[in-house]
Amino acid sequence: MNTITTIGVLGGYGAVGSAVVRRLHRAGTGPLLVAGRDTARATALVRSLDHAGPPVEALAVDLDDPASLDLFTARCRLIVNCAGPSYRVLDTVARAALRGGADYVDAAGDDPVSIRLQADCGWRAWLTAGRTAILSAGALPGLSGLLPRHLAADTDHPVRLDAYLGGVASLTPAAAGDVLLSHGPEHGTPAAAWREGGVRQRTLEPRRDLSLVAFPQPVDAFPFLSTEAERLARALGIDQVNWYTIFGGDRLPEELAMAWALGSADPTDLVTAAADDVRRHGSWYGQEFHLWTGTTDGPPTHTLTLRAEDSYELSGFLTAATAQALLKGRIPPGVHFAAEVLDPRGTTEALSTDPAAHIETT
Repeated sequence: MNTITTIGVLGGYGAVGSAVVRRLHRAGTGPLLVAGRDTARATALVRSLDHAGPPVEALAVDLDDPASLDLFTARCRLIVNCAGPSYRVLDTVARAALRGGADYVDAAGDDPVSIRLQADCGWRAWLTAGRTAILSAGALPGLSGLLPRHLAADTDHPVRLDAYLGGVASLTPAAAGDVLLSHGPEHGTPAAAWREGGVRQRTLEPRRDLSLVAFPQPVDAFPFLSTEAERLARALGIDQVNWYTIFGGDRLPEELAMAWALGSADPTDLVTAAADDVRRHGSWYGQEFHLWTGTTDGPPTHTLTLRAEDSYELSGFLTAATAQALLKGRIPPGVHFAAEVLDPRGTTEALSTDPAAHIETT
């Protein structure tokens, strides 16, 4: 077992990674290694940090070089992966972490990584080594699966959950690459809903010009039952789940539909489309959950709304919180999703006092 206490943040100078590094550094968690191909950006981030905190070092690491990854993980007690796009990274860094005797937190990952880590009973290797891998520790998936658990924690017999998730934001090339690949059975089912213990396809239609508290303007909502939503429905034992992706602008959904139709994997046009939407509508992000208990008659029994300016900062919050929970021994060995092992109440309360988000429950 690796007893070194260093935390290595791969992609630590990116939009999510830099938020993670700054949060861990402010909390006094370290020493930290800011790692990735671009050592100039890593060094610039290190220099921008308050020198009163724990030691921080920049390190060159190449995802395509197993020896480079192994040298990196050998120095670390915990690897926090913020490198992207996730569909290209997949389980590469997680397996390097296990080889090096380190625990692992992935800001993304979700089912595509989980499936690969558990193939051929690979999950047993994490238990045998006494190591932990935590996936989907971002805003979506991640907070999107944790916040409704908090909402339902003190309720009796939840019967229906409606979720609205999204907004308007710029896309990094890595994030755009993940958006392009975020369809197919490993991610979820368009137009589907959860009904009485299973996925019911072709159930829901898009909702146009919808006004919701979490979003500053009317939005379009597109039904997409994610694999995270399916896991949540099973965990809560809920009869109905309606899960919607929110777009606040026109350019991104149009460009995304075209890219999917053509089978394109080039994120350039998506980055441009997202930037156009931000110029026209501003940058904002939200998550809103409506929960019915006992009966679906009438308005929802409980609601939770989250409003934020920056979804990357939200992901940084949850990734850092997951890393700290793991380091404090609050998560057992094995392969887990963040929303399923973090404390919903404690995490939501911490986020409610964080400048990254504004949360209201009724």
